[in-house]
Amino acid sequence: MIKKTILSCVAATAMTLVFILPASAKTPKYVFYMIGDGMGINEVYSAQTYNKATGNGPENINFFQFPVRTFVSTYSASSLVTDSAAAGTALATGQKTNNGSMGVGADGNPVSDICEWAQAAGFGTGVATSVGVNHATPAAFYAHTSNRDNYETIAEQLIASKIAFAAGGGIINEKKKTGHDSKYLEDKVAAAGIPILRGEQLKTAGSQEGRVLCLASDTNVTDLPYAIDHKEGDTKLADFVQAGVEYLYNHFAKKGFIFMVEGGSIDHAGHSDDGVSDFWEINDFAEAIDVVLAFYNQHPDETLIVVTADHETGALIPGAGWYALRPELLGTQKMSEDMLNVEYKKFIGENGELPSWDDAKEFFKKNLGLWDTIKVDPRTEKTLKETFEKSVRKNEGENVVSLYSVSTKIVSDALDYMNLTSGYHWAHGSHSGSPVGLYVKGSCANEFLQCRDNTDIPKTIARVAKYIK
Repeated sequence: MIKKTILSCVAATAMTLVFILPASAKTPKYVFYMIGDGMGINEVYSAQTYNKATGNGPENINFFQFPVRTFVSTYSASSLVTDSAAAGTALATGQKTNNGSMGVGADGNPVSDICEWAQAAGFGTGVATSVGVNHATPAAFYAHTSNRDNYETIAEQLIASKIAFAAGGGIINEKKKTGHDSKYLEDKVAAAGIPILRGEQLKTAGSQEGRVLCLASDTNVTDLPYAIDHKEGDTKLADFVQAGVEYLYNHFAKKGFIFMVEGGSIDHAGHSDDGVSDFWEINDFAEAIDVVLAFYNQHPDETLIVVTADHETGALIPGAGWYALRPELLGTQKMSEDMLNVEYKKFIGENGELPSWDDAKEFFKKNLGLWDTIKVDPRTEKTLKETFEKSVRKNEGENVVSLYSVSTKIVSDALDYMNLTSGYHWAHGSHSGSPVGLYVKGSCANEFLQCRDNTDIPKTIARVAKYIK
């Protein structure tokens, strides 16, 4: 469900097209295809300004500095605003399809993807994501279905595919529909002779024989935790990428490989209009790219790194105030909206007594900086207090539903106020039709200056890497 009504139209964001001296024309052997789900140009820019103001991330986000930078359109066959399945299909196959479909054309018939092209030419293939390994974007690189919610079918297609290395938070199940849980699907993976690696076992990925599936250390999740909520021992996207690089290089160094990596929870934070969590997810994605850049530094003439997004989520406007943008005010948010809801529910239930409004103000001061770093005007305080009293005293609480989470209304409203006061306006909680960035570094990088639409990207990769003739 869309979280809010669209309040304003967002003007398309333009990027400077940077022309550079010709890069090495040597055919790339090692291709890294990095996709930030929901990562619009404004999100990347905002993450960088947030980092500079707060010190919570790199002052210069690595891929935002890549020598080749342009932007591409993202519309699907059925809508000017795409979903992840259709966008993933465009990025994987070079063809448009309808929203909700993956690995099939607009007519519903299967179409081949870049991993299949690479496999046919003898190259290694890998996919990794911070969300479920059978979620829309990674699945577009191995599955073929007209319904992205057929998670069990998608998992079975992954098992049947020739993807050598796969990684994700977990395997999404269809327990309500089929009665099967994630363990049922993991057992199918094991029955196919594919080892499942978790935690410290990821370090052994490179020495494994045959295909490999890597999952989160926590067996109860399908998504990796938000970066801002990360605890010691939690698996990170960079861990998957490190394992994938070692595995693919050890097995396919001579011929080469393509490795698709998705930062999936950027999109989740965007659907929740949670700016700080969104920025942390982009930083987490950039950390995974640091692993790729370390490999690139060892093989600069043979490596190609392509970074893009499937679409933009949330229609973020940096500078929603009157010539005002104050990212430093966001530095006091200490956890994601999801985790803040968990902590708020604990706070409500503490000591068996209902908390007072002054107690609630202290809670939001401690976790968000409201009434401290961020001043709260009397009108807003009155509204927040009324929401609090209704939920706590009158048991008339409301929830705000977004695509991937449910939030207590006062928590959602407090975060909205924090974002707006800092100058970041989320127009809504769904996808937009804005173009997204394309950032390229390495062998044959200049070839991507001619890309205008997301379907151009896989075709260009396949041409320069010689997956197809």
